[in-house]
Amino acid sequence: GWHNSCSAAAASLGGTAAAAYTAIFSVNMVCMVLGDVGSSLSQAFLPAFERPTKSDTSKIKFDMEAAFPTIKRLLTCTFSISTFVTVLAGTILGIFGGQITSDPAVLSEMRKALPIIMGALTFHGTAVTLEGLMLSRKKFRSLSACYTVLAVAVAAYQVAIRKFGLGLAYVCGTYLWFCAARVVSFSALGGLLRPKLWFQRRRGETKSYGKIQIA
Repeated sequence: GWHNSCSAAAASLGGTAAAAYTAIFSVNMVCMVLGDVGSSLSQAFLPAFERPTKSDTSKIKFDMEAAFPTIKRLLTCTFSISTFVTVLAGTILGIFGGQITSDPAVLSEMRKALPIIMGALTFHGTAVTLEGLMLSRKKFRSLSACYTVLAVAVAAYQVAIRKFGLGLAYVCGTYLWFCAARVVSFSALGGLLRPKLWFQRRRGETKSYGKIQIA
């Protein structure tokens, strides 16, 4: 899919860009696989919050308010993983890049694109965790529509890169844009962009002010 499209776009930019992209892609894929655990975690823990509706017990509804503390913990967990893999990619490509290639031109291209790839990895864990939320809520049509729009946008972007020779940084920018766009889209489609959710207090939580307890 989009990985092949990025590979083709990088190859069209010449041998130096193609070689740099190969190194970046290899490290990036290892790091992304580590971040992919977020989707599995969401699909393991979140289906438990599907509850029968009060009006019709034969219908199932996802209890977002009850699930939200778990969702926040999952996002915290995968953000920690994202932080680790971002540092890992920066270390491998930025510090030990000379062990991958001795060509100064290729090494220069790798380091120019590195901040963009690190940005993509920062978003990736959150994106796949939210994708798991969408799957747990059985929002298959919304997911399909979202990925269709993203696929068309990526294809158009890759055509522009080839036509105007925008450079390897723009190829890697596809990853950053794709991951960030999924975070925003899945947050909206998954029902997380409600301020009430983020500022609500847990059920049964109390706050103490001296001798007074406020429930």
